[in-house]
Amino acid sequence: YVSVDVAAQSPFPKLNVTVNLASDGINEAGLTVSEHTLRQSVYADAAAPAPAGTSRVCFAAFTAWLLGNVATVRELREEVLPRLRVVGPVVPLPSGDLLHWTIDDEREHVVLEYLDGEMRLHNNTVGAFTNDPDFTWHLRNLNNFANLSPDWPKGGERITVQSEVGALPHAVGHGFNLLGLPGDASPPSRFVRLFFQRQYAVLRAPPASLNESLSLAIGLLSSVFISQGTVASASPAAGLELTQYSVLKLPAARQFLFRDYASPRWRRVRLGELDFAPRAGASARSLPVGDGTLGVEDVTAKLG
Repeated sequence: YVSVDVAAQSPFPKLNVTVNLASDGINEAGLTVSEHTLRQSVYADAAAPAPAGTSRVCFAAFTAWLLGNVATVRELREEVLPRLRVVGPVVPLPSGDLLHWTIDDEREHVVLEYLDGEMRLHNNTVGAFTNDPDFTWHLRNLNNFANLSPDWPKGGERITVQSEVGALPHAVGHGFNLLGLPGDASPPSRFVRLFFQRQYAVLRAPPASLNESLSLAIGLLSSVFISQGTVASASPAAGLELTQYSVLKLPAARQFLFRDYASPRWRRVRLGELDFAPRAGASARSLPVGDGTLGVEDVTAKLG
């Protein structure tokens, strides 16, 4: 469900899955946070000595903590991280599902990870982020697809031969500039797919309005949507992977858009129109991510 917490220091709409921990959100200052799986994470040792004034935050609660305590990426980098330790589980989790985070505001975009017990903060200039492996691995992996092109393929022009079916080789139909773009549902492939499709779209048809930007973002998210049952599970206990929800966060406009697995219909929260005044004893206001429908409008009557 999506909930608005009015008791925290900085109230924010957050998206909770299964348990009462935020996995995605935006706060009233426009800071957005998304968490993704990074099984190789090694967090700070909770028992290790730290300077006075250091905050220790459990990795599972870190998304909610950021949204409730930080207003900008600059504040995070300069004031918060020097006195922060993100700590992990005392015993290994059976699932191994540890986390890394993408943190954004209207000016800056960063990725925060813990590897070998050390915090690492990266500028996210590529505009893509997924699960395992670590962020710099994903960056270097983009080089393996340098053959992709935004242009119509003309590689056969210098070796053209005539045949009984005409001149060849030449492109027959559209989309061959993307030949080699990975189409599977693994995190590395989704990262590559998001990066190149976004870069080519912005190059060829740069969005000229907010609605055009949202249309592009929705299209990109659709290209990495995972239908239940298509991805194999390591064991029956692991369950089937699927895209449980999708979100779009607009830091400058202070808006949060979301949809569930079953319905393509997006719903919007305008933070500027909500009352975020802290109230003692106030409980979180919430609504389900999905409304139980497929989001299909019957327009038969309009044709009658």
